[in-house]
Amino acid sequence: MESLPRIDFIELHDLDRTPAVLRTLHTESIAFIYRLTDAAREYSRPLALALRTGADSRIVDLCSGSGGPVPLIQQRLHDEGIHTHVTLTDLVPNVRAFERVEAENRRRLPDSCCSVDHVSSSVDATACRIEGTRTIYGAFHHFPPSLAQRMLQNAVDARQPIVVVDTKRSFLYVLLFPFLLTLTVLVSAPFQRNPLPRYLLRLLLTYVVPVLPFMMFFDSVVSFLRMYGRGELRRMTDGLDRTESFSWTIGVEPGFTGAQYLIGIPRR
Repeated sequence: MESLPRIDFIELHDLDRTPAVLRTLHTESIAFIYRLTDAAREYSRPLALALRTGADSRIVDLCSGSGGPVPLIQQRLHDEGIHTHVTLTDLVPNVRAFERVEAENRRRLPDSCCSVDHVSSSVDATACRIEGTRTIYGAFHHFPPSLAQRMLQNAVDARQPIVVVDTKRSFLYVLLFPFLLTLTVLVSAPFQRNPLPRYLLRLLLTYVVPVLPFMMFFDSVVSFLRMYGRGELRRMTDGLDRTESFSWTIGVEPGFTGAQYLIGIPRR
C-alpha cells in the first residue's frame, strides 16, 4: 500500500459542524484505546531515540486532543530512567481534559523529575513558538501535505527537534483495525470515567443512537487512507528550506500498532 497515493479526505470529528462534546467523546475514546493497547510501548521508542541523540527533554506535544498517549509515554520513559517535562497544546485545547491528565500525572509521578502542564490558549502546530522537542502523535495525517510541511518547516526555522509518530499505511490496518476500534468503543463505553452528564451522553450515543461507533469506524478508515508513506515523508523533508541543518530519521517500530516515525534533530 506504500506505493498507492495518499487519499486526502475529511474525518467527521474534524468538521466544524461536529458538536464539541461529540469531538471530546471521540478523542477520549482514542485516549482510552491508547491505554488499553499499551501503545506507549511502541510509541515511546522514537521519542527515546530522539532524546538519546540530542533532543530536548522539554516536550511540547502538538494536537494533544484529550491528552493522547504522551502521559503514558512519559510514564514508560520514566521507568527507563528518561525524565521529561511535557506541555500539552492544541489548536482547540480541551483544558478540562488537560487538567485531569496533570492530576493523574501528579499521582503517578509525584517526583519533580517529570511533570505535565498545558497551554490553555490556542497553539497552531504550523506556527508554534514554544521551545522544546515538538511531538505529534496520531495526528500528522490530519494535515494536508502543504500544512504538514509547514509544521516541519516551523520546527526547522525555530531549530527545535520534532518527533512525528503515526500508523504506517497498510491494507491490513484498513481492513482490520476499524472493526477492532469500533468494537472497543462498544465494549468500553460503560467503563470510561466521565462526569455523569457526559457519561450518560456517551452511553446514549453509543447504544441508543450509535453515532460514536459510526464516527469511530468511519474516521478510522479515512485515517488509515490518509497516512503518509515513508517515501512521502522523505520527499517532504527533502523539500524543506535548510533541511540540511537537521538530521532526519524515518522508520517503523515493529509491533501491533505499526508505529511509523519521523525524527528531526538540529545538527550542531
